[in-house]
Amino acid sequence: MTSNLSEFDKLANGILAAGGHTSPSELHGFVCGVLAAGARPDRGRWQDELGQLLDLDAVPADLSAEFQRVADESLAQLEDRNFDFQLLLSEDTGITERTLSLAQWCQGFLHGFGVGGFQGDLPPTSKEALDDISAISQVDADTATEGEETENQLLQVEEFLRVAVMNIFTETAPRPAGGSKGATLH
Repeated sequence: MTSNLSEFDKLANGILAAGGHTSPSELHGFVCGVLAAGARPDRGRWQDELGQLLDLDAVPADLSAEFQRVADESLAQLEDRNFDFQLLLSEDTGITERTLSLAQWCQGFLHGFGVGGFQGDLPPTSKEALDDISAISQVDADTATEGEETENQLLQVEEFLRVAVMNIFTETAPRPAGGSKGATLH
């Protein structure tokens, strides 16, 4: 994301103002999971999925537009061969909050990957990465303790996750042929 904290805050404020019930991290994980599964949702379908994820009957237009912009930017980052993909996580907070943000991102990614409807045989490295993401999604953030060692471990897990997601995307997402945008989320 362009400026991680400001992107996080923009989404958090939009979700809060709309009365939604999810974190920006989970929302970003969701869209990345959908994209990694190969789906390229149309705008109408995004609206439905976003409403369900946020537990809202109607998603305000400004939040929907912000979400679409983040989704478009995430796809561009995942397709970029310079490895510029970044996770949208809470920063400048304590270890417990950052650990929770990471777990929520992973929960969103797994949900999105399922919704994205990956078709075919999952490569072994992607299956292993999804298993790891599942384990990270279940971490108990309350057991995280402040300290330099924990900080370093958290940074290592974040980098592992970032690379794992790029690998899953590379192995599973269909490449456009003749201008095709991939499968549409149904």
